[in-house]
Parts: sequence; C-alpha cells; structure tokens
Amino acid sequence: MLPVPPPPGGSEIETLRVFLLDDNATDRETCRRHLARVEVATYEFAEHNSVDGALELVHAWDPQCILLDYRLHDGDGLQFLESLSSIGGPRRYPVVMLTGTGSAQLAVKVMKIGAQDYLSKDTLNPELLHRAIEGAIYRARTERLLEDQRIEMARLYLEAQDANARKDQFLANLSHELRTPLNPVLTAVSQTDFTGVTAKEFIQTFAMIRRNIEVEARLIDDMLDLTRISTGKLQIHSRAIDLHEVLRHAAEACEAERLAKGIRLDWHLAANIIHLDADAGRIQQVFWNLIKNAVKFTPREGIIAVTTRTVEENVEIEVADSGIGLPGGGTEKIFDAFEQGSSEVTRKFGGLGLGLAISKALVTAHGGTIHAANREQGSGAVFTVRLPLGLPPDPGHQTALTPQPSVHSLAKGATILLVEDHADSASILSRMLIARGYHVHVASTVREALDLAAAHPIDCLVSDLGLPDASGLELMEKLAAIRPLPAIALSGYGMESDVQRSLAAGFKLHLTKPVDFQQVLSALQTLLR
Repeated sequence: MLPVPPPPGGSEIETLRVFLLDDNATDRETCRRHLARVEVATYEFAEHNSVDGALELVHAWDPQCILLDYRLHDGDGLQFLESLSSIGGPRRYPVVMLTGTGSAQLAVKVMKIGAQDYLSKDTLNPELLHRAIEGAIYRARTERLLEDQRIEMARLYLEAQDANARKDQFLANLSHELRTPLNPVLTAVSQTDFTGVTAKEFIQTFAMIRRNIEVEARLIDDMLDLTRISTGKLQIHSRAIDLHEVLRHAAEACEAERLAKGIRLDWHLAANIIHLDADAGRIQQVFWNLIKNAVKFTPREGIIAVTTRTVEENVEIEVADSGIGLPGGGTEKIFDAFEQGSSEVTRKFGGLGLGLAISKALVTAHGGTIHAANREQGSGAVFTVRLPLGLPPDPGHQTALTPQPSVHSLAKGATILLVEDHADSASILSRMLIARGYHVHVASTVREALDLAAAHPIDCLVSDLGLPDASGLELMEKLAAIRPLPAIALSGYGMESDVQRSLAAGFKLHLTKPVDFQQVLSALQTLLR
C-alpha cells in the first residue's frame, strides 16, 4: 500500500482508497501518478497483479473503488468482475475497467456485468481518472440506495399484504363472533307458539339469552378497551385490594364453561402478602382473560392450576393449563392484538385475539409484567404475571369486588324521568323500574323531557345521549336552568371522551349500553342515597 500525502494548504480534503488490479507495474505507476496530482482529494492505494488472491485482498482492505485491468496474465477483468459478487459485488466495490484496446462492444459488455465505468488507458489524465472514480463511487452508492429502497418497498408490500389479510381475517372473525351469540337469542325470541313450554324451560331460555348478550357486550368492550389502549386513554382507578379474592371472582366468571368441559381447577395460593394497590375490576379482567383462555384451549377433563407466590416486593401469579400449548414455545407476539396463532387455531377455537393484548396493557399500566411459555413438563401453557405489592387495606375496608348489601328498598317511591327514544328499551326499563317500586315518567325527546320535568317533581334523571331533537348533554344544560337533578347517562357511546363529556355536562354517572339492570338499580341507589 502506498499512501500519498495530502497537498499543502491545510484545508481538509477527502481521502479515497483505491485498489489497483493490473499485471503491468508501469500502468499501476501511471494511475498513482495521475491521482497524486489531483488537488481535491487524497488517494491511498493497495495493489495486486493477478486474479488469484485478489478477492481476498479486496475483502480485507475494503476499498472505495477498484481500478481493474481488462487483461491479466492469469485471467481477465470480466472473470474477476463476475466473481466479485461473492463478497458484495460492484455495488459494494465500485469498478472502473481500464483497457489498452477498447471497443464499444466491450464497453457495453463490461457495464452489463456490473462495472460503473470504462476507460481506455491511452486517454487517461488526472482529471478524467479522478472523475471516473468519483462517478463510480456515486453511482454504486445510488444503486445501493435504490436496491435498499426496493428491498424495503418489497418488505413493506409484504407487510401490507399480511396486514390486509389479517384485517380480512379479523373482520371475518368479528362477524362470526358477533353473530354466534345472536343466533340462539334470535331463535328463542322468534318463537311464536309457546304451547307446552314449561316455566323451567322459560327460565332456561332467558338465562341463555342473558349469557349470549353478555358475550356480545364483552366483545364490544374489548374493542373499546383496545381503542383506549392505542390512544393512551386507558384509565386505572387504584385502591387497596385482596389479590386472592380477585382471583376467585375471575375464576367464578368462567366456572360455567369450565364445569361444562369437566376441567379441574387447582389452587396453590402460597403468597403470604396478597394486598395490591390496583384497580380491582381491571385486575379481575386480566385473570378472567387468562383463565378463560386456559379453559378454551384445555381439552375435556383437563387441569388448570392457579399459583401465587411472594417474590421480594412483588407477587407472582401463574395460570397453567394442560392444553395445546403455545406455537413456537411462547413468544411476545402472542400479546399482539388479533394474534391467535394459525388460522386452524382460529377456526377451531374462535375469538378475536384481543384478550391477551388487553391483559398485557392492563398489567403494564399497574407496573407489572406478563410472560407466556409452554410448560417444562407435559403439555400446556403457563402465563406468569408479576405485580408490585401494596399496603394492606384499613380495618373494616371492603374491596371493590365485595358484594354490597341490597338497599334498593330505600329508594322505593322515588320518581324517575326516563328519556329514551328506543321504544322497546324505554318500555322494558320503565316496567322493571316500576316493578321495583319506582314512579317513572317516560320521554322520547328533549322537548318531552323538559315538559315532564316542569310538570312533575322528579328525583332522578336517566337519559340516553343520542335523542331525535337534541342530545342528552343539551338536556342536562336546559334542566340545570330549571332545577338541577342527579342524573345517569345511559348511552351506546362508551369511549373515555364520551364519559368525560357526560360528566362535564352534569351527569353523575355514565353507563354504557348494553347495561345490566342491576347496574341501573345500583346507580340509582348511589345517586338517591
């Protein structure tokens, strides 16, 4: 290697590394001498005189450009040019081909194989050679960028295709999951001849209707939760809770499905400190998802084990099953939204693939971690959640999930203004409230509601938000000018922004449809108490 010192002047100029592959020492000297006269760049050289061993030297020295003789004593430049692809090719190592006997046909052939430029040795001068080297480097860099862009575009295209396929699959699954619970409901309510139907059969039918509507509501809630998570609007309302109590409530919510498959649930509650500073409902949602998943993927007569242990200042909870296990031995990808593994798994077990994504977001929001893996012995999966411990609750404190005593009788005789433009909803809700001892006035528009409020002493307002002549929010503003009322918003709009608008308008509580009647009663009792 023969380094050439930079020209005087003190200004910083570019240094270029050039590999000279030519079996003629005089020609190599000529190239060095020409490039030494260039004032805008400094050159460093490495030299070789044969095809044999040239690739190894190129790879070791990593030049920015190769000056390649067309004729070599043990081969030709075309042979070397073709073999150069094994270490990155002319796009990585730009090539200027030099020849003493050139022709247009040879130039075309050389450029097709991959050289960036072609020069005749008879016409060489410092400026021409320097420009050829700089041009070769620029063209090679441009070709690399274009190639990288093509590769990136191809990758993005494949990702877009995959995302589009997943979207189509999700919409198909969503349609299936939403229709499935509606089918038995529609079948039951479309029956017109009830001759011979016993009271027990009626009770079973209504229990079935309730179960399937709750499934429908859970699907909608999951999609809303996912939207809250993606927009950073997921809210956590923490208080002191008993973890073991929350786990039992989560298991109870899946009990019917578990018992129907004959699956045994084993408890190993070894954690000696079980109090968390957490949102009881959200933590229950996490373990409801995990236990429900375990029930879904565990065969009949299988086993699910729930284990807790204290680990330093954290509590660790494991939900292990004897089911089909995780594809690939367990991966973070399983916590991605809409991720369910293969399409075969989706077809066999159903679901939208939202539960685990929501669970991970909820655990993370509580400062915890969640991990999935296959069991070390036997079949099945293990989900491990670690959450930070909190202080124990005050004596006499009831956790958020502890059932409260029924005190609806205290509100008997209260007068409710129910504003609902959906006739069936208004009819069934008013009849059920009247059956519980309330007096109910029903309006379907804001105008009717204002007239009833002016004509009757009203104790509490229960109002839909989407009304024909105005919104429930406007109704609250107008009622405030007459006489402020404790009010409950009852709406199909359930995003955090919808709740905040309701509260800002004066509603004390916001219930999202579909709503359990017990929730309505509890909300009324809270306001009237």
